[in-house]
Formats: sequence, structure tokens, C-alpha cells
Amino acid sequence: MSIPYIISVMSHDRIGIIADVTAAIKALHGNLEDLSQTVVRGYFSMILLARFPDGTTEDNLRQALHAVKDLATFEIGIEPFQEDIPTAPPPADADSTYVLTASGPDHIGLVAALAEYLRQKNINIIDLATRRENDDYIMMFLVSLPPTLDVAKLQRSLKIAMEEFGLEVGLRHRALFRRANDI
Repeated sequence: MSIPYIISVMSHDRIGIIADVTAAIKALHGNLEDLSQTVVRGYFSMILLARFPDGTTEDNLRQALHAVKDLATFEIGIEPFQEDIPTAPPPADADSTYVLTASGPDHIGLVAALAEYLRQKNINIIDLATRRENDDYIMMFLVSLPPTLDVAKLQRSLKIAMEEFGLEVGLRHRALFRRANDI
């Protein structure tokens, strides 16, 4: 039997954070199942799921992480992972995964507007990256479309809905997006 925990780490970025965190997990015989990490304007952020042997507590984890040099000042969150909590269903297959890009003049509420539109269409956001570049705001969503959704209608509706925000949007199947960007 094992105990799963969700662990989040945030700090100013520096070389070696992932090595330090994963070494502390390894020392407790933890097995990584999932991990996502990014750096935003000099701030490191990571969330991961790891399983530990029975008897491993949140306090054990916190002590092990804070004992690592330079991790004592990090923001660390630890929470038991509850496997029975319903989550959004994973994409049925790769055919339902699309890349949605949007860009336009930066102003308040762009991500909120697009996220709300997707929610109303029952579209799950799997991954999201954004950045501000000069006076423009650029977003890239990885989304899972419901199998019955008409993609051509969605593309037209999306363009119309986002015009009021000054956003240019594109929706491409993930495989096509990869091919077009490999060239």
C-alpha cells in the first residue's frame, strides 16, 4: 500500500531546484507519478504527484524538503491526493485534443473571457501558457473537445465571440499543430 501526495513548490528560480526536490522525495522512497513545472518571470513553480510508503506523513515530507539546502525558504504545499474525487474526464483519444491560440492587445480579462467561453462549450483546458509581449497578450491552450462538437462551427463561433476583445484566435488539431510547427 502507498500514500499519494500532491506537492507544490514555489520560489525565486535558481539552477537545481528540481534536482533538490526530487532527491528529497527519493530519500523518502517516493515514486513520482506526475509533474508539471514552469518559470514565470523569474519565479519557479512546480506541482507534482508522488506516492510514498505507508506511514509517510505530511510532516515527514515537509521536514525532508525543508532540510534540503536552500529549500527552507520555499513556499511548499503538501496535500493528500484523493483519488476518488471526480475530475474532468481525460481526452477519449488524441483525436479530441486541439491547440487553441489567441493573441491581441493586452487588457484585463482576456484569459477569463476565453476560459468562460470554453466552459460554456463544455471544453476542458488541459494546459495553458500565456505571456505578455510588448503591448500584446499571447495565449496557447491545449484543450479537449467533446466528441460531438462540430469543430468548424466552433472555429467560427470562437472567432466571433473573441472579436469584441480584439483577439485573433486559431484552433488546430494537436497533430496538425505539431507538424506545422516542426517545419
